[in-house]
Amino acid sequence: MENLIRLPLFDATVDKFEYGTIIQTEKKPKEYIQHHREGKGMKLYSNPKDKGHFKAFSDTNTRLKMYDASRNIKMKQGLHRQQIIAEAGWTSSGNFLKWEAHYLKPHIILNKGIGIRLADLVNPNWENIFKEDLYLQYQRLIPMKSLIIPIHKKDLTTQDIQTRFNAERGINEGMTLEEIRKEMYQYINSLPDEVLSKADKDHRKRQTKAILDKLKLADKSQWDLSDKLAEALHNTGS
Repeated sequence: MENLIRLPLFDATVDKFEYGTIIQTEKKPKEYIQHHREGKGMKLYSNPKDKGHFKAFSDTNTRLKMYDASRNIKMKQGLHRQQIIAEAGWTSSGNFLKWEAHYLKPHIILNKGIGIRLADLVNPNWENIFKEDLYLQYQRLIPMKSLIIPIHKKDLTTQDIQTRFNAERGINEGMTLEEIRKEMYQYINSLPDEVLSKADKDHRKRQTKAILDKLKLADKSQWDLSDKLAEALHNTGS
């Protein structure tokens, strides 16, 4: 090609490119995808047709994608191509999540405004820069906070589960457990006196408090993929 056009291709400037890695997860990728929110200054894109298997987060310089890699392979690749991918470690029954950064202005994000050459994309030193930035791009997202799951069945009654669900949702909307408790008390107090007497309401509030008092916020969200991403990047090309 260089001989044909008589131009050094590897000196060409890269206007846009993408870089990503595949992360193996314990749970279905869809669960992790659904439990991530856009960070400050980002816009979220999701399509109901994707049924929770895909999300994109964007700003003026980047478009970040998170999707179910196995589902994508099975939907878009033929059997022969799937067999080739399987030789690299993919299994159709496994849980694999793809994390990608699409750089719309790579020179701004990665090289302080200086143009990036095509040759840089295959330079081992640049490979480390791409890995580091892919990790940093993930840190811009917000994994939803999670409550510690009890180990005893008796602590997961229907009422426990309903309260946990609402509390976790409230926490991820920026509320504290104390604020959630007060809001639930206000709701109980707002119910008609002819339906629930004061004694009934006090009893409901005691039940609510007993459940909320058992809830503990996990130090680290179960949806946070930071460690798994770091491991995947370490293993890439090693």
